Order: sequence, then C-alpha cells, then structure tokens
Amino acid sequence: MPIVIDTPDDTLTSNLAVCYEVLLYLAGRMARLQPGETLAFVSGDPEAAESIPPWCEMRGFTLLAIEPLADGKQRFLIRR
Repeated sequence: MPIVIDTPDDTLTSNLAVCYEVLLYLAGRMARLQPGETLAFVSGDPEAAESIPPWCEMRGFTLLAIEPLADGKQRFLIRR
C-alpha cells in the first residue's frame, strides 16, 4: 500500500536539472525540518528518479514515495 501524506511539512519545486546546486538547496530545506517531518520535492527533471533515491540514502533521509504527476513532473516525498 503506498504511503499517502496529503500535507507535507514543506514543499520545494524545481524545474532545473537535479545537480549539485539543487541538491545543496534541497539539503538546506531538509535541515529546517524536525526529525520525522516530511518534504515534498517536485522536480521537472525527468532523470531526478535516478539522483534523489541515492542522495536520500547517503544523507540518511527516508524516501517515502515517488509519484508521477499529470504535468510530467515527479513528486518525491522525503522524511527527515
């Protein structure tokens, strides 16, 4: 059964390619969260699904879900 969280604690949207700069900004947003809180990262980069899961694992975050959106973007639900 998929994890559904209607209202994450924070949301970050980017249409840029997931690169060092985007990951650095994402890390800063995650640092603002308390342990157990969630961030929805919405990415327009079609290759984000290759970058975000290993990044979460390396940082010790839990990737709860990857959801394709109707507009072609992807939503990553990440728990601190």
